[in-house]
Amino acid sequence: MPESDRASRTPTSIVCVYNDPDVLEGCLARSIREGLPSAPQTEFIAVDNRGNPFPGAGAALNHGARLARNDVVVFVHQDVVLHSLVALEEAAAVLMAEPDIGIAGAVGIDARHRILGRIRDRVVPIGEVATEPRDVESLDEVLLLLRRERVWNEPLSEDPLLAWHAYGVEYSARSRRAGLRAVALDIPLTHNSLTTNLEALDLAHGRVGELYPELVPLQTTCGTIWGGDPPGGLGRQLRRMRGARAWWGESLEARALASVAPSSPIVLADIRLSIDEALARGDMGSLRVLDLAPGDSTPTAVDGLSRYGKPLAVATVPPAVAREAMAHRDERELLLITAARSRDLAPLGPLGHLPHVVGHMHEIGVWVLIGVSAPTLEPLWAGTRSRPFAGLIRFPREASTAPDLT
Repeated sequence: MPESDRASRTPTSIVCVYNDPDVLEGCLARSIREGLPSAPQTEFIAVDNRGNPFPGAGAALNHGARLARNDVVVFVHQDVVLHSLVALEEAAAVLMAEPDIGIAGAVGIDARHRILGRIRDRVVPIGEVATEPRDVESLDEVLLLLRRERVWNEPLSEDPLLAWHAYGVEYSARSRRAGLRAVALDIPLTHNSLTTNLEALDLAHGRVGELYPELVPLQTTCGTIWGGDPPGGLGRQLRRMRGARAWWGESLEARALASVAPSSPIVLADIRLSIDEALARGDMGSLRVLDLAPGDSTPTAVDGLSRYGKPLAVATVPPAVAREAMAHRDERELLLITAARSRDLAPLGPLGHLPHVVGHMHEIGVWVLIGVSAPTLEPLWAGTRSRPFAGLIRFPREASTAPDLT
């Protein structure tokens, strides 16, 4: 949300449990220090979990919350960059002003499978804009806001099965059971996550399903909680149907992309999951990410980040700036253009002379990766799921030296 659109602000106590001081310093701590001049009452409580003195995130975050002085407690991951402490205080003011809100967060998912709340997840912006509170079924744990009094009286779950997963999902469900709302609000951030930790996620989801059977199926940003759905049950059938529908829609989008960029290799893939391997396969020295965000979202930028030792800079820019970056790219810089649409490719200019791949996935939109040849990257997307129409339909293309990955 643009800072000028919110009048009131409430100072926050930011609580983070960390196990890697370098990650904490390079992301969250640095961004808080840089934002303090505009939000000097912000309190930062870093809970050290090196050596595992706490059995899980809930226990560590509850400990930090008990030390908080401000009326709103913010739980946030160590690898998050906060782009505006002012926006965070404005979101906190909304929470304090609306007593029917039990928990708020930067990003969540509703019953229609819509991701709500605009953030940058690793290298790609996700989520619909939420300038006002938007109701969700659950919130992602990347950033959560709670009234200090509420979290003191009703702490986060310390259930062993929810030690590092779904504690925000559980608190969202707990709030909804009590007749309160779980809402997403725009809080500009970049989550520079280096891993996707799925260990024991199914157990955590199963536990939430056991605790809140009246709320299942329950949508989360990491999948749907179906409760005791057996193998071959309705939940799994619906997941397969949704996956097939998404793949078909992505294939149709790829066909539209082919008409705009006829000389480009096109894949259906989530670049968040393969960007680090693309960097390694191309032996690239750095990564620069430019997202072509819609005009109703807040532009954000940060440099000085790192992904496995490779420098990372990200920024929201118009197509003209992205085109300039393409023209003056250092040969060892991998350039990723994200949050694009088919109509954005033409303003970027011709791509055929550049080593590149164009990709699409329904959750993240169109992306263009420039700097590594398609043959080098082809093993990343060798499966039929990554090929529009499973490769059965060939798109007409102009003559090009780029390989046809479709």
